[in-house]
Amino acid sequence: MRRLFVVFFVVLFFAFASCNSVTFTSSPAGPTVTYNPFATLSSTPFGPQSNTSIPAATFTSTLPTLSATSQPSVRSKYTMRVLLDYAAHELSVDENISYQNSTGVVLDMLVLAVEPNLLSGCFSLATLSGQNVSGYSLDGNRLEVWLDPPLAANEFVNLNIRYDLSLPPADHFHLFGYKTDQINLVDWYPFVVPYSAGWVLHPPGEVGEHLVYDAADFDVTITPTGSTTDLIIAASGSLTGGNFRLEGARSFAVSISDEFEQSSRLVDNVTVTSYYFPDEEVQGVRLLDEVSLALTTYQEHFGSYPYPVLNIVEADFYDGMEYTGLFFLGRDFYLADDGTKLNYLIDLAVHETAHQWWFGLVGNDQALEPWLDEALSTYSEYLFYEQNYPAVSEAWWQFRVNAFSPTGYVDSTIYASNDFQTYANAVYLRGAQFLSDLRARIGDEAFFALLNDYAAQMSGKIATRGDFFLILDYHSAANNTDLVNEYFSP
Repeated sequence: MRRLFVVFFVVLFFAFASCNSVTFTSSPAGPTVTYNPFATLSSTPFGPQSNTSIPAATFTSTLPTLSATSQPSVRSKYTMRVLLDYAAHELSVDENISYQNSTGVVLDMLVLAVEPNLLSGCFSLATLSGQNVSGYSLDGNRLEVWLDPPLAANEFVNLNIRYDLSLPPADHFHLFGYKTDQINLVDWYPFVVPYSAGWVLHPPGEVGEHLVYDAADFDVTITPTGSTTDLIIAASGSLTGGNFRLEGARSFAVSISDEFEQSSRLVDNVTVTSYYFPDEEVQGVRLLDEVSLALTTYQEHFGSYPYPVLNIVEADFYDGMEYTGLFFLGRDFYLADDGTKLNYLIDLAVHETAHQWWFGLVGNDQALEPWLDEALSTYSEYLFYEQNYPAVSEAWWQFRVNAFSPTGYVDSTIYASNDFQTYANAVYLRGAQFLSDLRARIGDEAFFALLNDYAAQMSGKIATRGDFFLILDYHSAANNTDLVNEYFSP
């Protein structure tokens, strides 16, 4: 998750069992969201700007100042049984969702995000049932499931959803869909969005990511059908008894190809695997070395890696993008790799590795407070170089930050600008500068205690700016008012 310098570089280099049966109706619910096919999806500031622009969205935040006390006490569980016809680019999915009402209020509906429904002809809902379900409304990416009787506090509900996906061809700027040599499934299944004084489902923006995820558990089986069944599957979870399983995850991503090669190693009981295409074996193996090093470095600074696997997947994509236990890197960076330590292939990889803590372990509202994962992941790049390659650590600042003379407020939302360079300069790069100045102000001991404690206390939760500064105040009595005034909006 995670483009401005590479605009020049890339151009230059390449000139569930159902319970009660109900009758479903379709009625308007919530705002209609129009999919923007050129919206930027990546989380590192390295790709070209969008080819179109749309007006900045208006919104009202539904998240409280502090969110630590409003998290689900029991994680939802998603069980998915998938039949995949690789050659036809089609999936049939049986999905079961076990959800506990931990909101503290009675719920007369659940709201699910269905991102594939933003694409014409992609998502086809066959059935939706459950013991409390009386009907539903699907509008854009918003699926409202009506409950009768309503779901009392701490009660459970099971939803059974059957649907088909007819995957679209994915261009160079998007991951979801099929390409000539792989299928990528990202944000591909309906999921219950967080509830915090209201259901948190933001519209897509022209820049950045708009979804917010509760931590959840996953059990996914993928069965190839059709003419092509000899496939390599890279998934967010670990393969156990034919099922991919993952606990405490924000998302579950899958990449499938009949051309993948792979190299793996065990790092502190974490299986790290690099998936690459045959022509990029050298870069794929080199990435395995550097990501393994980053994993060790970040565990020292942030605490234990939270998942059993970490998968690196090469894709025909213009950038890098993180998901739980798996991240994608664009083929352009493999091809442009010069074998040095300070280049975009390595820098992107360690950025996406850091997102396993700042996005995966510690969630945040990626639309309204993207700095909480992007600024921390960007500064984590520097921590990687500082510890492992100190000879180039100061050059990192020029390469990654100072060359762009960044301006703007660190706490900008994804709706503040339609231009990614403006957004990235503020959120990513000014965010890294803020964290560097904060570290200088409070000292290394307090700074690293802050990061470690922030990761521990916010583990599995959706953190906010208030949470970050509350933990900062615990570890340092320094007056940081001037830094806040310099970097954050009034």
